[in-house]
Amino acid sequence: MKIYLLRHTSLDVANDVFYGQTDLDVSNTFLKEVKQIKKKIFLEKIDFKKINVFSSPLKRCIKLTKQITSDFTIDDRIKEMNLGDWEMKKMGDIPKNMLEEWENNLLAFKIPNGESNSQFLKRLNNFLENIIELNNDVLIVCHAGSINGMISLLTNEPFDKLVKNYWEKIKHGSLSLIEVDNGVIKKKIIGK
Repeated sequence: MKIYLLRHTSLDVANDVFYGQTDLDVSNTFLKEVKQIKKKIFLEKIDFKKINVFSSPLKRCIKLTKQITSDFTIDDRIKEMNLGDWEMKKMGDIPKNMLEEWENNLLAFKIPNGESNSQFLKRLNNFLENIIELNNDVLIVCHAGSINGMISLLTNEPFDKLVKNYWEKIKHGSLSLIEVDNGVIKKKIIGK
């Protein structure tokens, strides 16, 4: 079973802004980025007649998914982490002590009016349990946080370690691949 994880394209938002579940639109380079993504899909020989496709409900994912297939399922569980009061705030506008507490307690710290990484991972794990039951190749169009979370859950690599190792690799429009073969899970591609 192949699990492809595709991150949405770039957005018109500054790099230091937390945007989580804010329903931002794609940038003006969208169609150019879609061409590159379609090349990656072609090189991976992904057959849309034989694969189940899932998309986050946020418009940045839906727009991309519609460019690559018309047959897909929207699933709320793969939305980005809910950043609550931090949504659309610059990192510099969040009290330093809160950011430090978040970094030092990455799984348990709950963002005010948002969710903790533990809650986020539980939501993603619920989705993955259903996906594994399909026992069919899947392509999941979602977000950097969701991709990191699912890779962590699938490979049993601690989320805090994985985020530090892969955050920069899961760029806009990147494709990752995890293979599940007789219970053996292998990371094949990270952020291609």
